[in-house]
Amino acid sequence: MLKFLNKYLILCLLFVAATSFAETEPSMAELHNECPTCGTKYSFDIKFCGKDGDKLVETQKSSICPKCKQKGVPGEVFCRADGEKLVTVEEVKENEQKLLADRQKAVEHFKEGNTFLDSEDYGKALEEYKKAVELYENIPRLQYNIGLLYGKIGKHKEAIKHLRNYCKLSPDAEDMDGIITKIAILQGIVDKKNRLIKKHEKRNEIMTKALRGIKEKRGMVLVPAGSFVMGNNSIKREQRPSHNVYLDSFYIDKYEVTNAEYYEFLGYINKTKDHSKCREDEPINKDHQPHNWEKDYYNHPEFPVVRIDWFDANAYAAWAGKRLPTEAEWEKAARGTDERKWPWGSEWDPSKYNFGDPEPVGSHEDGKSPYGCYDMAGSVAEWCADWANMKYYEKSPKGNPKGPEKGEKKIIRGGSRFIPDGLSLRSTARKAMRPNIGNMSVGFRCVK
Repeated sequence: MLKFLNKYLILCLLFVAATSFAETEPSMAELHNECPTCGTKYSFDIKFCGKDGDKLVETQKSSICPKCKQKGVPGEVFCRADGEKLVTVEEVKENEQKLLADRQKAVEHFKEGNTFLDSEDYGKALEEYKKAVELYENIPRLQYNIGLLYGKIGKHKEAIKHLRNYCKLSPDAEDMDGIITKIAILQGIVDKKNRLIKKHEKRNEIMTKALRGIKEKRGMVLVPAGSFVMGNNSIKREQRPSHNVYLDSFYIDKYEVTNAEYYEFLGYINKTKDHSKCREDEPINKDHQPHNWEKDYYNHPEFPVVRIDWFDANAYAAWAGKRLPTEAEWEKAARGTDERKWPWGSEWDPSKYNFGDPEPVGSHEDGKSPYGCYDMAGSVAEWCADWANMKYYEKSPKGNPKGPEKGEKKIIRGGSRFIPDGLSLRSTARKAMRPNIGNMSVGFRCVK
């Protein structure tokens, strides 16, 4: 029995050895040679063709893994060690030669890019660097330079990618700490941009959804032609003297311009770059975006738009086919023809205007003017068309006054939600502000 087991074990071992050998060494029968002229096939041990004497060639060339360099066996397509597709030895040599040639071309483009970078021609420098990266990307200083260049021109994601590649290629570089810090700064910028993009997408959804309803309830009211008493003899000098003024009829917005409406205007400006209706003397490179546009206040579609300067308000009005009111038009729309002190009447009532926290336009039904205009006291002060002159009433024309021909400041009317006292909120109260200043207490409405 013991002898039988020993013979059995010996046979098993011989079988395993034979199997292993078959897996690693190709059988001579699996290979054959072929005449390159007539195509006749011969056994592997024959070297010359019996018909024409030409030297035979191997038809099954040895294969190799391009990654680990391990040889394959006949019939294998992929490397057993790492799964890479096998290639012939000749192909490996050809690939290596091409890689060397590509690297040399990449170095030439890299040097050319450095020349353009030194002369601050960033566009051409980037072109050369991109050609170099496409040919051969594993040049550490190439990744470093293109990363810094992308940072200079504001493409922060690309900058981070290439600087990280530099870190991988040169992990022991002396400037590694500085590069890691640079990447962290750039990543902070990218993260902030992403947050703003998400915030903008959210704002766009909010505004688009709310705008239709706002437009449906929005409208203008008619202020008929006729005379009214403008000013007040019993208050500050700039409101004196009270005087009769005749105005032609006009329409005026019931509500102050809202965030949603102004958002639509900004969308038009950003998309078209059309400033044809803007004043020629507006500040250079005006984009009409309110100050602190990223603040949460502007995510509320029915809040009155604020922090817009006079040029912004004027541009919106022209875009909407309207204009800013003269202060005479504004005052008549606010107080009517019965010389009332506030839009709602001559008795002070702080519940009839927006004081303190911001509220949607038109929140105080009892505070509207005799013509149906809301928020002409409190909420936000409003830009008027006129240049400011606090002595203008002394020489104001009796019909359709438009204010002085020039000045340094523009008139604002209506007080704001930051004013607690009734005196400053009277419909006759006058203030002025430089036209290039945007204030969180100032908005506007339009007339036509």
